[in-house]
Amino acid sequence: MIKKPVLLLGNDQHGVLAAVRALRAAHYAPYLAVDKPGTYAGRSRATVGTVRMPNPDSDLEGFVRTLADAARRLRVAAVLPSSDNHFLALAGREADFAGIALGTPSRESVDQSTDKALLTELAAAAGLQTPPTESIRGGEAVNGVGYPAIVKPLRSRVQNPDGTVSAYSAHYVSDGQIGQALDSLVDGEGLVQPYIPGVLVGVAGVSWGGELVCALHQASVRIWPMPVGGSAYAETIAPNAELEQGVGRLLRRIGWSGLFQVQFIRDSRGEHFLIDLNTRIYGSLALATAAGLNLPQIWVDLLLGQPPKVGGYRIGVGFRQEENDARALARLLLTDGERRSALRGLLPRRGTAHAIFSLHDPMPLLTSMAKLIRLERTKDAYGRLLKVLKPPK
Repeated sequence: MIKKPVLLLGNDQHGVLAAVRALRAAHYAPYLAVDKPGTYAGRSRATVGTVRMPNPDSDLEGFVRTLADAARRLRVAAVLPSSDNHFLALAGREADFAGIALGTPSRESVDQSTDKALLTELAAAAGLQTPPTESIRGGEAVNGVGYPAIVKPLRSRVQNPDGTVSAYSAHYVSDGQIGQALDSLVDGEGLVQPYIPGVLVGVAGVSWGGELVCALHQASVRIWPMPVGGSAYAETIAPNAELEQGVGRLLRRIGWSGLFQVQFIRDSRGEHFLIDLNTRIYGSLALATAAGLNLPQIWVDLLLGQPPKVGGYRIGVGFRQEENDARALARLLLTDGERRSALRGLLPRRGTAHAIFSLHDPMPLLTSMAKLIRLERTKDAYGRLLKVLKPPK
């Protein structure tokens, strides 16, 4: 079978590794465009070749030009973004890729999907509830939001006056720390929500022209970092029809085409609160493929005008992000009342999908090893610094 070449934009996250493995399994030939060496996907045998590109956050036009030249040289059928900054850089740039399918929806769809300030309004219109949300600037009083709280940027990526882009993330804050977290955001402005304890639940899949093509439901058994973070160990669960319909209405309002993951917190009463919309390649993507839904294949098939192979998914399939789950289990082992569940989590489970490890594709583990070495060196340097700064007795 002749494999169609596609060009996937890479990053240093393990979700891209899941994407190249899924595309190769679906008889596509994935090339990888990266702005740094040593990524998980860059070391994968599923990747047929790599090209270097500028980082779009620092050189937007150079990024588009280099990417378009590589796409033409490699004669790929499609160019596939993987991160928010790729979508923001490529939306509306179809003319630069004439004759090549560009995996970005309209500029309006991309802008709406990355606007965290708009998400509460979109969710309400779709019949989904979110945590109580206030938009405030540093120094303003916070009313009706208890502690601990979550402080979010209005957008994860903001263009600076010099044309570069800066990234911002959410913060978990305890009493008295909201002002400090806001000071780290653009103009000291952000969104404040109460922290809701519960289970992280995700609805992931593919949408096309705003219509839901397929969806998979999952719940996180463990997350990292604690108390807020991504899936360290997750499992597929039975579909929640009401939740899925609401997600479908949300995606229809923004007209999204491509992969997505919508995240909820399920509280102790079983209510779901929407906390995030990820319209990109997401961290636990390998779980969907292992459960029977090859989401990257479905996305590319639709992008190329081919009928996608869409079916159901198996319930109870597990996913482990090895690096983060090791940290989560270590923390639980030191927590009173959690040691038994931590010991159960240490036991191997047949059929569990791994974010990084694969007997058939072992080289991405080198990236994990390199990260561990860098972490240990950082700890050593920090320890030496503390000794230097420690005042004499």
